[in-house]
Amino acid sequence: MHDPLPPFALLVTDEEREGKAETSRPGTYHVIVIPESFTHLPEYIENAAEEELGDTIPSPLCGNIETAQLTNNLGLGDSNVVILRQFKDSKRSSSSQCPSASHSPTSDLRESSLSAVTIDATSQNAADDYPILDMLEQESLEAILLSHFRDVVWMQLVPARGIFNFAGENALDVDVFDREATNFPPLFHAMMAISALSLDRKSGSHSIDALHYYHQAFLTLQNNIWSEKDLLLDGLFLTHFLLLVYELAAAELDGSSLWSHHISRLLHISALRHSTFGTEPYPHIVWWVCSVDLYALLSGAGTGAFVQEAMENPNLLPGHGAFQQSVHIQSYRSVFLEDGDSLIALRLYHNTFKLAARLGFLAAESRRINLPFPCSHHDQRQREVCEWREALWLLWNSPEAQFLARAQESLPLFLQEILWQTSLLYHTSLIFSYTSLWPGQCLGPGAAPQEEVRHHAAAIFSIAESVMAQSKENCWRSVTFPVFLAGSVTSSSDLKVIALDMLSRLEVREIGRNATSIRYLFQVVYERQMQQSQGVGHPGSADWMEILAEHGLSLVASA
Repeated sequence: MHDPLPPFALLVTDEEREGKAETSRPGTYHVIVIPESFTHLPEYIENAAEEELGDTIPSPLCGNIETAQLTNNLGLGDSNVVILRQFKDSKRSSSSQCPSASHSPTSDLRESSLSAVTIDATSQNAADDYPILDMLEQESLEAILLSHFRDVVWMQLVPARGIFNFAGENALDVDVFDREATNFPPLFHAMMAISALSLDRKSGSHSIDALHYYHQAFLTLQNNIWSEKDLLLDGLFLTHFLLLVYELAAAELDGSSLWSHHISRLLHISALRHSTFGTEPYPHIVWWVCSVDLYALLSGAGTGAFVQEAMENPNLLPGHGAFQQSVHIQSYRSVFLEDGDSLIALRLYHNTFKLAARLGFLAAESRRINLPFPCSHHDQRQREVCEWREALWLLWNSPEAQFLARAQESLPLFLQEILWQTSLLYHTSLIFSYTSLWPGQCLGPGAAPQEEVRHHAAAIFSIAESVMAQSKENCWRSVTFPVFLAGSVTSSSDLKVIALDMLSRLEVREIGRNATSIRYLFQVVYERQMQQSQGVGHPGSADWMEILAEHGLSLVASA
């Protein structure tokens, strides 16, 4: 029988110990109580002020050094022995945080959030007690999580360079989260969830229940949306953003993730905020969500609803006015590094993004039809792909793009980062158009020469190395899907090894398990392709999307 629980020594509640016993071989489990187990209880506390403090923050272990050493030695000597360091009352959610709600005009949003997950009331109570790491015994868990969020997590949420940090009225810093969480409890729970996920991964103990805070964020959302005006709150916008980050970081490969739900909510909220405010105060979040949605569209895991709305309503995209300003370049030597260069780089990214989105929708339609060769639909799709490549070629051979390419090393770092992101999207789109638009494209009529595929794969790896070498770690995530795709479609074993190495390096730096899961998906694809190459074909000829579909796996990369 599968046992999902950690070792007995890490269990805290009686329910957990009973569950452990039910899934374990018959044996004897020892729970040892020492005098220090009782020191924090009210009847043992003589000072009233100390008793009041004990109601809010669990008292630290007050034993002497010898006792502490003894308990540690006992705990390490036998995995079936646990030292009960202190008795704890269960933490219960304050009723003031979850007032009884009546039906509001925005119940559709609230009900859709609640219906997205099923939460058993008993699981909520069972999650109220947390095993606390030994090193954190002297502080409350939430204080630790909040400190970790302030010091580490918030800086990893949205890439701080390139296209993600170009425009915006307000900077998204930790003070924004602190301020909004004070007035919007669901945001606080979302902050705790993503911080717990990050800290649990760093400690490797699996003793912090991040899912509990995630559920709490969902539960409290229904009690904090009372009118249409509440849909405009920064707190609500940031809550769904963090819950989306959590879903991507948790990386459920079986398709049970609610990432698409949060993107749908963010789309609805963003449209309302734009129609009311005229602009989005935190545009880098919109750009980031667009990037996540685009890669999900290309991977076949998403429908591209957010991207489609952004294409149909360009004003939803931040900084769109800058893209419309005319910048004329007559020759490469007559242009100097001024503010106009920023507009050139932004417009190149925007136009490349639009073409990549168009390619994604073409791929979705092609895979939906899924007709065998030969047929008129494939002829039509071949013509559409040729037209698309022609448009991309014209864009990247324009004087503006050629200027940026030649002046790249002289550009400021933030413009180099925009150009890296744009080039990465360019090569990813092209290699996708040659290999992944419909099933069997690599083997069918009009298949691209392997030299062409290898060229774009090598370019992706080169750009990814530049990003990982010179950009901050929170910018690394933007290379995850391009590296996966390049490694999956190339026939070169050497390049596949490079892809695997890069994905392994990415997972060391991430908040949760997104890169780890994508590395696992790549290994699944790589293994199948190597098996097929021993029969007929070459490594890379097996369709990576079909392989993932056969295993019931989906790929949604963070950006």
